[in-house]
Amino acid sequence: MKETVLKYCFATCLTLLLFACKTDNRQITADMINFPPSSGEAGDRDVPVITFDSTECRFGTIAIGEKVNHTFRFKNTGKAPLLIAQVTPACGCTTPKDWSKEPILPGESGQISVEFNSTGFTGQIDKSISVLTNATPANWDLKLKGFVSGEEVDPNKYRYEMDMEVR
Repeated sequence: MKETVLKYCFATCLTLLLFACKTDNRQITADMINFPPSSGEAGDRDVPVITFDSTECRFGTIAIGEKVNHTFRFKNTGKAPLLIAQVTPACGCTTPKDWSKEPILPGESGQISVEFNSTGFTGQIDKSISVLTNATPANWDLKLKGFVSGEEVDPNKYRYEMDMEVR
C-alpha cells in the first residue's frame, strides 16, 4: 500500500511540475549571448540597441533616512533581442529591485527599478548604477542625484535611564 501511495504522489508531483512550467517563446539562445565589440559600433550587424527615456533621476531634496524609488524605462530600438546581463550599484545604499530578465524583443520596452536609502548620508548625492547588456553600447551608467538634508541622530544621545517602582 505504501508503494502505491508513493508512486501516486510521485506521479502527481511530476505532473504538476511539468504543467506548472511557464511555456514562453522567450528563451536565451547562444546567438543572444554574443556581446558587441568594445568599440560600441553596431555597423551592419543586427544587434539590439537600448534607448533609455532618461539615464538620470534628479530626486530633489529629501530628509535623511528617506528612501527614493525610481524606475528607469527603456526600449529595444535595435534589430535583435536585448539582454540585461547585470545591474550593479556603486555602493550598498542603492539596491536594484527588479529588471527585465527575459529577452526584450525589438520594439519592446523594459524597466530597471532601483531604491536609494539615504540613512547615513547627508549633502549632495550622486549615485550610479552600472548596467551591462548585449546592446550597442554594452555598458550604461544610470544616475541618482539629489540632496539629503538633516542630521544623523545618535540613538544613544537622548537616552535616559530611570528607576521606577511599580505598585
